[in-house]
Amino acid sequence: MFGYLRFFLAFLVLLSHIGVKFYTLNPGVIAVVIFYILAGYVVSHLYRDILPSKDKLLSFYKDRFFRIFPLYIYVIILTTIFLLFTSFGNPHFTFLNLFNNLAVIPLNYYMYIDSTVLTKPSWWLIPPAWSLGTELQAYILLPFAFVYKRFRFVLIFVSFTVYTAANLSIIHPDYFGYRFLAGVFFIFLVGSAIQSNEKSDRYYLAFVYFSVLTAAVIFSVKDLFSPAYTKETFIGLLLGIPLVLFFSKTKIKLPLNSFFGELSYAFFLTHFLAIWILEYMGISPSITYIYLLELSSLTIFISTFLVFVVPSNRINRISRT
Repeated sequence: MFGYLRFFLAFLVLLSHIGVKFYTLNPGVIAVVIFYILAGYVVSHLYRDILPSKDKLLSFYKDRFFRIFPLYIYVIILTTIFLLFTSFGNPHFTFLNLFNNLAVIPLNYYMYIDSTVLTKPSWWLIPPAWSLGTELQAYILLPFAFVYKRFRFVLIFVSFTVYTAANLSIIHPDYFGYRFLAGVFFIFLVGSAIQSNEKSDRYYLAFVYFSVLTAAVIFSVKDLFSPAYTKETFIGLLLGIPLVLFFSKTKIKLPLNSFFGELSYAFFLTHFLAIWILEYMGISPSITYIYLLELSSLTIFISTFLVFVVPSNRINRISRT
């Protein structure tokens, strides 16, 4: 059932990028937090239960590379072709800009790379990819957190402290409470704890959940919510933990679950390209059922095409050999 959950979360991200809000809340932020939990859950299962014991670290990095980059590169190529032929948005192509897009991780720090922009830079080919940059950094550290318990404890302590400081507006609440790995790494380890059977991980889950629940109550009573995404990240954790726990325990098997799991990543990567194509055709983003139908249909069409062109299951099998 995780495939359907991932697709639903990707759809929430799409909604957020056309301005949809639920009671002033940004659904895309909530979805990204749950994506972080899912990522920690999936790679924990991969590292502990699936990959061979020989050269496990190298196999893990190969698996993540082949899971993420082939489809990402295809979307980069499609987007670049569209922009070159249409000059939509007056894209600014330089070697450094292209390198930042291909390397992904620099996109997580766009606000420091290009301090002249307040939102997405004009050279950003896949705007939601900043969160992919966060994931890639997490994947570098997670195997060591799985193996070395003291190191994992230090990472949890540092990350949760940074997250708390951000939500108290001691440091930038948006950057350190939502985007940068320093403030969200503990969320990936929440997913890992859900996958684990260790008692210490159960304690960790309980600690995070009730700490966030307590903070949410206090912030509500004292009106301490920052102007950034404190409410959304709290909700993402409070909904995501029981949701992923439930899906991990359920025995229900739905048809096309794997397909929707693959489609979700392509959908996540291509929905901005679909927005730009429609805008180039004179169809401006709007919160209407007709526009949402047009955008969803185009994104699903492009995503489905890419899923069949770049089948991730086959690539993952190759990466593990």
